[in-house]
Amino acid sequence: MSLPILILASASPRRSELLEGLGIEFECRPVEIDESARGSEAPAEYVARLAVEKASAASAADGELVLAADTIVELDGDLLGKPRDSCHAV
Repeated sequence: MSLPILILASASPRRSELLEGLGIEFECRPVEIDESARGSEAPAEYVARLAVEKASAASAADGELVLAADTIVELDGDLLGKPRDSCHAV
């Protein structure tokens, strides 16, 4: 019985670096999903939903395991979106 192939549902260089640092073999399979927040969705619900949607979009075949995650920034319960540029980030 062979080990399953790990699919990273991300193009994140940092996530790839972490897996490589652990000596884990994997295949990158970035996915595109709508990352818009839904109404009054709490930050924890939002990030969990995105991870599930990314894993689903990666569509694993038999013998594959999918690793999906998302990172957000939350301040006092408010979800801060991805900055447009470095000035916006500051």
